[in-house]
Amino acid sequence: MARHGLRHIEYIGLASLVTATIAMSIDTILPAFEEIEEAYGLDNSTLGISLSITIFFAALGFGNLLWGPLADRYGRKPIMYLALGSVIIGSVLTSFAPNFEVFLVGRALWGVAAAGPRTIVLAITRDSYDGDAMSRIMSLTLAVFLVVPILAPAVGEGLLFLGSWRLTTLSAAVLATIGALWFSRIEETLRPDDVLPLEFGRVGRAAKQVVTTRSTALLTVAATMTYASFFPWLGSSPKLIGDIYGRGSSFALIFGANAVLMAIGIFVVERLVRRYSTFPVIRIQVAGLILFSAAYVVLSLLTNGVPPFWLWFVLVSVLTALNSSSSPLLQSLAMEPMGAIAGTAASVTGAIIFIGGALLGSIIDSFIDTTVTPFGVGFLIYGLVIAATTIAAKPQHS
Repeated sequence: MARHGLRHIEYIGLASLVTATIAMSIDTILPAFEEIEEAYGLDNSTLGISLSITIFFAALGFGNLLWGPLADRYGRKPIMYLALGSVIIGSVLTSFAPNFEVFLVGRALWGVAAAGPRTIVLAITRDSYDGDAMSRIMSLTLAVFLVVPILAPAVGEGLLFLGSWRLTTLSAAVLATIGALWFSRIEETLRPDDVLPLEFGRVGRAAKQVVTTRSTALLTVAATMTYASFFPWLGSSPKLIGDIYGRGSSFALIFGANAVLMAIGIFVVERLVRRYSTFPVIRIQVAGLILFSAAYVVLSLLTNGVPPFWLWFVLVSVLTALNSSSSPLLQSLAMEPMGAIAGTAASVTGAIIFIGGALLGSIIDSFIDTTVTPFGVGFLIYGLVIAATTIAAKPQHS
């Protein structure tokens, strides 16, 4: 049995649940924005709701740097409880804020807290597994970070149907409470000999080790590119499906079908890693990303930027499945040399991957207007970077 003391299937379920708190914190409330504006008397022309998103993402980026060093000093379990407890406080404060200023304070606290579960899960996984076993576990747990955001808006719509917008913001508190209760079953995975002092200099040195360790740095860049490729799907899929193809009424069904195909891809890759090991599987995934993204771009250019819908959907589904299944493998390999500083390493790599991916993904988003071509171009460009960095890192993991 692994160091965390749970059977693999239970650990995967628990890790997936607590990791999903980020998606529930962001995407579940998207359908409620209009009601929130009305509740706080915000004019649609103001930047109020946009500001709440900006503050949340900024806090999330900061939070990625906070939780890992704390987990390396005080242990995984107490810091996970602190993070989940902070999610609950931020969620409740946001839900019952008497004015929009307090709402923003709640979102800031919530954003810092939401980074904790993912960072600590990465550290526990690194404490408990190594090699291909770590890759398989992370494939099934970190993939939730990419798949759940697709399903969360539908949950938000359902909660709005049942009641007010406050249900959408309270849902994360409910999820975090369940996660905290379930987490009591796990054993502490930080060994006493691995405890690191909470000093600015020490944290800085650990961060330097992350960015100067060749394989970790290169594979973190590769993982960042997978997020940069995927975020435009989250941000621009309503425009791609609804505006360009005129299928807005079927958006939820099409979006959900894509999520199912991604989930299938993740489970297939987990089986392949079990049989062939991590790096050969990544090599096939990266080759597939480049091949299919090139085919996407050529097809789009030949059809004036709007290929036949179902052919386009098949290509998108293949690309997002390859992308979402390769990301956790790349993160797993990046974490492999970081056993002695797993918490801090998870913080630093998480901040780079999330913030870098969001910024690069927004560039692709800005070009998507009347054609679907930019979406494929983004996959092709970022896929070439993934190929270059994984090839350069291969000698460390051959």
